[in-house]
Amino acid sequence: MANINFDANEVAPDQVSNFEPIPDGWYEASIVSAEMLHGSKPDAGEMLKLQVEINGNEHPQYNRRREFTYLCINHKRDTPRNIAQRHLSSICHAIKQLELDDTDQLLGESLQVRLKLRPASNGYEAGNDIAGFAPSGSQKTTEAPTTPTVSATENPPAGVAQRAWK
Repeated sequence: MANINFDANEVAPDQVSNFEPIPDGWYEASIVSAEMLHGSKPDAGEMLKLQVEINGNEHPQYNRRREFTYLCINHKRDTPRNIAQRHLSSICHAIKQLELDDTDQLLGESLQVRLKLRPASNGYEAGNDIAGFAPSGSQKTTEAPTTPTVSATENPPAGVAQRAWK
């Protein structure tokens, strides 16, 4: 047991945020964490765990949202290893750091990430996967989704369902 000596009366609790998955598309981001880990399965070998943070200036609705990816760059099987190494190469080209000696060289670097929606399955909620990397500003970024607003006295636009009690 460890002595923690913490008083929650002195710190405001974290506000519950909307963590709905981010729509598919390209987003400006920066790498905030990069560390080498050993996979839980022996075949996985060493993997690079990356954490990127969505740029709040470019995408204010996703300010400070973070996404993760695991690159099994030393996997025993060719296919996962090759995919991971190609992704790492894309990252290195995106940040213009072609020779990588330490994961710290990745930290703070800006780039674009392509997010894809991962549907809910096997008891897990829907989420996002990072599916691509590109230099910052090179891809058209995704705009905030717009949803039509309907006042109580208006008829809804075509395709928008009305509530049963109206």
